Amino acid sequence: MTTTTSGAFSEARFTIAELSELFEVSRSTLYQLDKEGIITGQMVPSGSTQKKIYGWPDIESLAGKLREKAKLPRENKVKVFANLKGGVGKSSLASQFAMRASSCGLKTLLIDLDPQAHATLAVGYEIDDDTPTIMEALINKTPLSGVIKSVTPLLGLVPASLGLSALEMKLFQMPKREQRLSELIREIRSDWDLIVVDTNPSASIVNVNAILAADELCVVTATDFLSVTGLKKLFSILKELEEDFDTVPNVRIIPNLFDVRDGIAQESLGLLRQHYGKFLTNTVVRKNTDIKEAQKAAQSICQYNRKSTGAEDISSLANELLRENAV
Repeated sequence: MTTTTSGAFSEARFTIAELSELFEVSRSTLYQLDKEGIITGQMVPSGSTQKKIYGWPDIESLAGKLREKAKLPRENKVKVFANLKGGVGKSSLASQFAMRASSCGLKTLLIDLDPQAHATLAVGYEIDDDTPTIMEALINKTPLSGVIKSVTPLLGLVPASLGLSALEMKLFQMPKREQRLSELIREIRSDWDLIVVDTNPSASIVNVNAILAADELCVVTATDFLSVTGLKKLFSILKELEEDFDTVPNVRIIPNLFDVRDGIAQESLGLLRQHYGKFLTNTVVRKNTDIKEAQKAAQSICQYNRKSTGAEDISSLANELLRENAV
């Protein structure tokens, strides 16, 4: 783990209830892990009684147990969530995926490249005018580790702000402008099990940076005709980048906002399977208001409503994307 995140929580202490919420694990499971000595904790005074609290070593032990149980690989992968079209739910899925991955025990870094900062807000981080963002790293050569903020013990954030709207113009005038994010990530990559990048909905130098830094491009598309037809432009750009830079990430297409009662949605999903079947995830994320409400509450969908279809779909998507290369 980077010193930024582990350092911020190295002195923190958590109760069973707090660990249960952080890792989306039942209290009974945590009590059993305590009984087995996986987590140990220590008794401290609490009023006229005592309570047991757990520190950073317990966080690391618990994370390892969760990864082992889920058979999740620690591959230091960079997964970029993208689409040239807005309104497809990209930032919601990127932030929910990052939160889910961290709750499964993976040390996860979320990088927000969208000036709207929806992913930043979705994980509960509020910025002000003095908050360093990805802008400082890309333009001023501030190390990426210097702008990482701690959200939870296993979730770090490189925030965005409206100031990023000026990033395109500034990058345009810089040398190696398309590969600056790759260089920044290379310096901290080994500190994280997973790096998730949320992009802005445009064909821009900023997004070219993200694509060239990606091991996997997770293309979020709504199940409507405009979104499906817009994929042609994205694949055209990927082909140009492959020719210019001799590299292209693995591509996965995630159907989102699907409503089984909507004939157009069904037809659009059929077109996706017909034309892009080899790229398509098995998981189809259904339209669900709970995901929006969870984002508004700055919670993972599993925390907000574990029994919702949204929680079922996000868990399924995370399992698919994270286990993909597992042995």
